[in-house]
Amino acid sequence: MPARTGAETPVENGFPDGVRAPLAVVAAALALLVGCCLVVVPAIGASDGAHVLARSQQRLVDDLAHSTADSLGEVAVALSTAVKLYSINPDRTPADALASFARSCQQARGLVLLSKGSSKPLARLGEPVPAGSFSGRNIDRITVRVVRDPAGPTVVLTAAPVTGTDWIVVVSTAIQVPAKLPITDFAAAILLTTADGRVVHARGTPDPSTRGLITSGSAAAADGGGVQVGDVGSGPVVNDTRTTPLAVYAPVKTGTPAVPVGLNVLLVAVAPEGVGATVPASTERAIMLAVLVALAAALAGFGFVRPIRRLRTRALAGLPAGRYRLREAERVAAALDGRPRSTRRLSAPAWVVVLIAALLPLSWAATVGTIAWQTTPTVPDVVVQGQRALAATAAQALRQQLSASLTTLQAFTARVGKDVPALKPALADLVSQNPRYRSVYVTDAAGAVQLGAGRPALRTEEPPPPGSGLHQQNTAGRVPVLFASTPLPDGTHTLVGELDVAKLSSVLRRTAGSARLVDSGLRTLAAADGYRAFDVLDAAPLRQAVADALGGSARPGIAEIDGRQYVIASVSLAGTPHTDPLRWTVVLQQLVTELPLPDNGVRNFWLFAAMAGGAAGLLLLGWYLLCFAGPLRRLAATADRFSGGDLKTVIYPERLNEIGTLAQCLDARRRATPVDEPLPALV
Repeated sequence: MPARTGAETPVENGFPDGVRAPLAVVAAALALLVGCCLVVVPAIGASDGAHVLARSQQRLVDDLAHSTADSLGEVAVALSTAVKLYSINPDRTPADALASFARSCQQARGLVLLSKGSSKPLARLGEPVPAGSFSGRNIDRITVRVVRDPAGPTVVLTAAPVTGTDWIVVVSTAIQVPAKLPITDFAAAILLTTADGRVVHARGTPDPSTRGLITSGSAAAADGGGVQVGDVGSGPVVNDTRTTPLAVYAPVKTGTPAVPVGLNVLLVAVAPEGVGATVPASTERAIMLAVLVALAAALAGFGFVRPIRRLRTRALAGLPAGRYRLREAERVAAALDGRPRSTRRLSAPAWVVVLIAALLPLSWAATVGTIAWQTTPTVPDVVVQGQRALAATAAQALRQQLSASLTTLQAFTARVGKDVPALKPALADLVSQNPRYRSVYVTDAAGAVQLGAGRPALRTEEPPPPGSGLHQQNTAGRVPVLFASTPLPDGTHTLVGELDVAKLSSVLRRTAGSARLVDSGLRTLAAADGYRAFDVLDAAPLRQAVADALGGSARPGIAEIDGRQYVIASVSLAGTPHTDPLRWTVVLQQLVTELPLPDNGVRNFWLFAAMAGGAAGLLLLGWYLLCFAGPLRRLAATADRFSGGDLKTVIYPERLNEIGTLAQCLDARRRATPVDEPLPALV
């Protein structure tokens, strides 16, 4: 055999074609993951009780701000509808007009009728109205303002121009917070404040240690909702426990697009220490990952990368290739040296080496991910009570919408005459002013639609229920048919307003988790997420929660449904004469693992770490198998054919990297071999 000579170094691409690139990239990524595990996990688990409580109540405060805005918006809608309908049957005197407006706005504490451009009231009704900001002004649209009466409390003024006149009607309404306190063991209060921190309404008594947070939180609410926490341990001692003051805030916005009205909802409380994470940070997992990364790097480096690099270096230098435990490297080396390849030494194919190296981080990811997924966090009682408050807020908002849908129809019938055909324009105005209705129409005594506005009626033709009320017509079908009805003055026709289920669902979507509105038969009428109408609650804990709510003994709690833990809370819509007969219930189920708790923060991070570690292992496996182990296996097969006597087949490099260089060296060996030179037999 002629002497072998070294070859000129071929051109090789840099990253990512080099055989060391996958190992360097994946090892660096896993090292970064180890660092994150050691730093981030303890930081998440170190959350103090005040931050835990504040984050858990953020959704409630946001919902309270929405509900307060809805309450203000209901007054604006009722007043807008009343002034639109005024032109149908105008009153002869300002006093009569004001009385009719009062019937439409049942939340009003006081009303005043002004003339545009004049500050002299034309008529007054109820409590004095501080309408100085509207006197002498040309109001051309619904306007809502928060005004502090020097002689009384802060009120909300809603002003509207009266259609067909030069009058402005101004209505004053009280400011209230529609919610129960979610916290009972520690001092807490829900407040309505102005931007300067002045409290205009309070439910509960705030602790003196929260005064500074009330002022700063009210100012910060101008930029949106958030939380503020005072100095740790600066609150009072409650039950022999040090506490920390906190404030959760959100602005009240109305209109489209929503704009602040100058009011904020604040929840202020003092939180006990010691309700941080109970799930262990388990930094041992990070240390184990570091060990496995080191083993994987050593295996891939010494078992795959080093043999390929060594074989390439010796082939370029014209030195004997030597012997290797990597099976494909040994086959190529034997072809380069012109010797039989060894079969007696322990060897492993490249794909096995790469697979074992990748399985080390993959096994860690599978173990950590499984443990994290099966971990159930501990839920403090204050968080459970907060879910009850969320359900109560949603129920109150629905109660308000349903009652307003009936009172609006009643106010409409009080203004219209007996000429039914003449109501067509007024019905169109009624639908446009009240998006809660999908359609409004007039039926005869048999239930046939005579005229209407909005979308086509869903209600099947049947005699309307007697009197005024809210009704559910069907218990099966594609869409629940929910409607309000009231008789017209002629005594033979009935005004029906079908409710838009999507609007009811939008109220439920403001809550956390999966909220449903169900009837007394446990059938779903509306839901926060995708649902099928009239789906029956089949989980025993949910059915029991509805039964307890209808029986007046509902208590929030944690229950298992389909192997997963949920916080379940339910509130009946009973509480007003209009909604009592319906026997509807809001039931809220929230996955425990989705609550804003430090335990869930630790759990979610470990799930992320498991996915990241698994992705890194798969990247290492796929990168080496596709870009290096596969080409190396094909080169080894070509080397076997060359050793078997195939001197005619040109050996081309697949890629410009170390394996491509070996292919060129092997082809140079092929070209330098005389045709009549005997080749070693394979053994």
